[in-house]
Amino acid sequence: MKKTLLFALILLLGGTAFAQSPHIFEHDYPMVTDEDPHIRALMDSVSVDSIKANIEHLCSYWTRRYDSRYIWDVQDWLIARYKGFGVDTVMLHDFPIPDSDFETADNVLAVKWGTTKPEEFVVCGAHYDSWNADGYDPDTIRSPGADDNATGVAGILETARLLSPYTFDRSIIFANWCAEEIGLIGSAAYAHDMAEQRMDIVAYFNLDMTGYLQEGSDIHVNLMYTSQDEPLGDYVKSFSRTYFPEMRIWQDWLTWGDSDYSSFNRNGYAAIHPFEDVHASSPFIHTREDVLGLSVNNLDQCKRFTELNLGTVALLAGLNNFNLPENETIKVALYPNPAKESVSILAEEGLQQVTIYNFLGQQMETKNLKGKNRCVINTNDYPSGIYLVHLATENGVAMKRLVVE
Repeated sequence: MKKTLLFALILLLGGTAFAQSPHIFEHDYPMVTDEDPHIRALMDSVSVDSIKANIEHLCSYWTRRYDSRYIWDVQDWLIARYKGFGVDTVMLHDFPIPDSDFETADNVLAVKWGTTKPEEFVVCGAHYDSWNADGYDPDTIRSPGADDNATGVAGILETARLLSPYTFDRSIIFANWCAEEIGLIGSAAYAHDMAEQRMDIVAYFNLDMTGYLQEGSDIHVNLMYTSQDEPLGDYVKSFSRTYFPEMRIWQDWLTWGDSDYSSFNRNGYAAIHPFEDVHASSPFIHTREDVLGLSVNNLDQCKRFTELNLGTVALLAGLNNFNLPENETIKVALYPNPAKESVSILAEEGLQQVTIYNFLGQQMETKNLKGKNRCVINTNDYPSGIYLVHLATENGVAMKRLVVE
């Protein structure tokens, strides 16, 4: 989260207005009145332990300042995480620091390509740099950045972990920005470059500071978006009220800072930023005390923000309904996996049908087994890559991931 006095003056003088460009593309956003069981199952899979582990790792770097030597290690770790999730593409976006010859780490982008509208993108992101100005040597200044913004990065990573085995109509980009703390530099460069290329970004969802909750408060969401992006705001609010009817959510504004969603607004894209309480946010950010337990004092709130991000992204991207969440109660084994010439499938329950999909959502083959416990799939003609195995058994449906070398 970037602090700025200028943004506060703009808000005081002009309400919720700032220099937002007209939308490059116009899109409709649904009003959500009923739950989708597949979306609900994915949201229910969000793990507090996974979120906590990612926050702990990010805070283990002495600092994540953009000008420290550690920032390159963070970039490499993010790349490895996304590759481990099995996303389709991981790429880096390089950008300059204005009025400087200094080079910092890149924006990290992980892509899930859409099946029917791959040219339309739903983007969710969080900045991974931290800040503490208490000193001159960036390599010696302790800047753990737990709430600002390990919480946001952990939420995007968890969203990517859970969505990467599935297919969607639209493409999804999971993004992590660098140099946010010195003026939204990384996200501004990316949004500008994409606008220049007329990339069709349907919406940008931002996570920045989700882990601090004032004692005595209930979990709630403050949404930041402009009047031009009211349809997107209405979509997120209707989604939240349908899936979390007990949770309060409303539009509000910071009077002291800004974040990466503004980069997209200013380049002609609809964007939104759910935030912890704007009037009682963490008082520990940009200090050595921005740590788990003190600044991040409510992991359940982190989980809720991650669920909201995952659900709104998955629904807007168009989750393919054949791609059901894996049923952990159905015991099915694939071996060898990775496979070369063939893969054997063994189930405790009788297999009724096995269907293989590639990661474009295209059906490769289907076998009807009539209750057999074992089958063998010949993978000789399969191109190397990752496949989804949809298994219908006597007791339900399971989904497994298959790697073909």
